[in-house]
Amino acid sequence: MSEEEGHAQGEEHGHEHEHEHPGHGELLARFNELKGVKPVRQGEFLGEEKEKFYVALSEEEVYELSALAYYVWVMCDGEHTVGELAEAISKEAQVDFNDVVEPLVVALDQLHEAGLVNY
Repeated sequence: MSEEEGHAQGEEHGHEHEHEHPGHGELLARFNELKGVKPVRQGEFLGEEKEKFYVALSEEEVYELSALAYYVWVMCDGEHTVGELAEAISKEAQVDFNDVVEPLVVALDQLHEAGLVNY
């Protein structure tokens, strides 16, 4: 299967968002890489203000997280795999598993890049 065919299958939301973040196929591949990994959150929760959540790695490094990023960060307890996190979020939010994978991978990668999650 060519790369173009791979993007055509399973991609129902068109191409208007592709330039903003990795494509559907890339995120699924990333999920498959991570699904057996048990992420561990780093840092300390400082508090919440107007649906923004603050987590600190140190006194100098404080991050403002969205509700989704904070929720993912809290779930990263080192006990559960990324696949299990996706299943739990899907069940709890009553959202199709496939709709959970992409935002979960994006959030995990951003948290990992910031040093707030280790694999």
